[in-house]
Amino acid sequence: MTIPNLQKNAENNRKVPVPMEVLFAPQKEQARLSSDGQFLAYLGPSAAEVSNVWVRPINGTEEEAKMVTKETHRGIHWYIWNPSSEYIIYKQDNGGDENFHHYAVELATGEIRDLTPYDNVHSKIIPSSISGLYPYDICICMNICNKTDFDVYKVNIQTGEAVLDTQNPGDVSDWLCDSLFQIRGALHYDLSDGSSTICVRDAIDAPWREVFQWSSEDQGSMVGFAANPVQMYILSSLNSETTQLLLINTADGSVEQVIASSPKSDLMPFKFDLSKVLLMDFRTKEYVAVAFCYGTLKWTALHSSVEGDIELLTNFKDGQMTIGSRDRSNQKWVVTYEKDNATSESYLYDRESKTLSLLFLHHPKLKEYELGNTYPHTVKSRDDLDILVYLTLPPGLKAQNLPMVLRIHGGPWYRDWWGCDSENQFWATRGYACLQVEYRGSDGFGKKFLHAGDKQWGAAMQNDITDSVLWAINEGYADRDRVAITGISFGGYCTLAGITFTPELYKCAADLVGPSQLFTVTTKIVSYWKPRRKILNDRVVDLTKDHQLNQTQSPIFHVDKIRVPLIMAHGKNDVVVNPGESERMFEALKDNRKAVQYVIYKDEGHFLERLQNKMDWYQRVEILFHEILGGQVGPPPPVQNSGAILVADLISKHQPSAPMEPILVK
Repeated sequence: MTIPNLQKNAENNRKVPVPMEVLFAPQKEQARLSSDGQFLAYLGPSAAEVSNVWVRPINGTEEEAKMVTKETHRGIHWYIWNPSSEYIIYKQDNGGDENFHHYAVELATGEIRDLTPYDNVHSKIIPSSISGLYPYDICICMNICNKTDFDVYKVNIQTGEAVLDTQNPGDVSDWLCDSLFQIRGALHYDLSDGSSTICVRDAIDAPWREVFQWSSEDQGSMVGFAANPVQMYILSSLNSETTQLLLINTADGSVEQVIASSPKSDLMPFKFDLSKVLLMDFRTKEYVAVAFCYGTLKWTALHSSVEGDIELLTNFKDGQMTIGSRDRSNQKWVVTYEKDNATSESYLYDRESKTLSLLFLHHPKLKEYELGNTYPHTVKSRDDLDILVYLTLPPGLKAQNLPMVLRIHGGPWYRDWWGCDSENQFWATRGYACLQVEYRGSDGFGKKFLHAGDKQWGAAMQNDITDSVLWAINEGYADRDRVAITGISFGGYCTLAGITFTPELYKCAADLVGPSQLFTVTTKIVSYWKPRRKILNDRVVDLTKDHQLNQTQSPIFHVDKIRVPLIMAHGKNDVVVNPGESERMFEALKDNRKAVQYVIYKDEGHFLERLQNKMDWYQRVEILFHEILGGQVGPPPPVQNSGAILVADLISKHQPSAPMEPILVK
């Protein structure tokens, strides 16, 4: 993609900002077919704008759709069909505490059963256990016996009966089920050196044995057993710069085939979903198509049986194409097209007739507004790495000397994706350029790029961010005197680091759930993150010896350098970044008489999930950025019953319209 000629954009033709209640409202998404192909399920908003699961006949209308779940406060964000098409299974936590329960909805009766009715227990489904041979049984990992480890339970979704199947010896981070519903694969980790080992057993009563290993320098995971039970699909970067799809022989650990690889990109889940980039033939258990993403998603057919389908689908519409669901016969597919400046669209593809019919628009209200385009670009780092950036430009404005919002993704072992992003459009339709940076350490760009970020929080990683901002300024897109920085989680850390270590570059900032000190963010973690402790030790800070690094690269020790106003917030129930990170940073800012506003969301965790809380947060940030940078302000959002608690506002006299409960952190 190329960024348009600056002179072609009409000057001073400001478009209407998209209202927050439109942009951040739950969309229709995750369209999934029942295995018999007779019904369509999807996530969609209730009358109260809370995301729930809806089901309708595949040939029915929107009016025939029925909401089958009953969430009224925090929305549902993931679900699946059971193989018999009689149940919907979904997960939900309590206020963002990430102690997920899994529920089964019986569609015939509407009865909802909690399959994991345990307090303070984190549960996760083993995807490979979902089988048409055992449609009413599923394997769920739970940390009931030991909070640090996940044992495997076989759960019957009709009765809710749970039976302990495989106990964790204390060093297994993932399990794999074979086609006969038996746990036969385990991924072991070694906390002493960070290595990982795939182990298998040939039968339930057979001993475990090692078959494949990689060091902490490499990436890898189990994907699934092949049709031949002695073969396994895995992802691995061993002997490769990028992560590949391999077929290994579990008898001797040999690599039988490199199925898919890319020189520039890792094969990795697309927005947390590996099935979005890997297409398997259900009958042969062969992978027949694959997609890699550098700037945008690109598909390749691996087998002649789908060459025509992939060619037809990728050429049917502009935008990124993903295959989200298929029926048991593999003749009906749900295909989604995502663009950067329009709502996504999902279609039903009939393989026999080679036709596509529209199922729904994901966010139909966006059709009423003109949105900004997002352009991938590569920036050279100061040590010659290629840094991918996404620049979203406001519609109807000359793309020159714009106020700019730098938006930094979390992780840091994550990445941004091209597409129609609500926050990007929030800023673009208010007249800002919005810049996203895939700094070193981001996922998806190979292991050299990943490890270039080791122990570089606030250092080389921050330099990549700084250099990308300077690129946007030097190219003429951004006004040097009107740049803001914002981010969530590690992006929140980068926000604090940005206004601390490069205070001259930014004029205002907004930090959501950001860490403020390296030592505390690596010690105050939930118990079941035990497998990540070695990664945190190697990539962030070594608690036994990196005291100087902690002092140098932790923003909380350099608060005196901050010159600009900062809004910061934290979810009270956050288990990923302890709320104490923000509390201590706020106290330091207050003691140093800095301009800060601090908010706690009492019913949120690591992410803001409720629409009311999102509108509350973005309204606060919108007002500050408008006052400092001069962008537009949209219509006041209808904030009601948010979970916001205003701790203190030491920035301005402006207060959002929703009533707040002022308190002070003790």
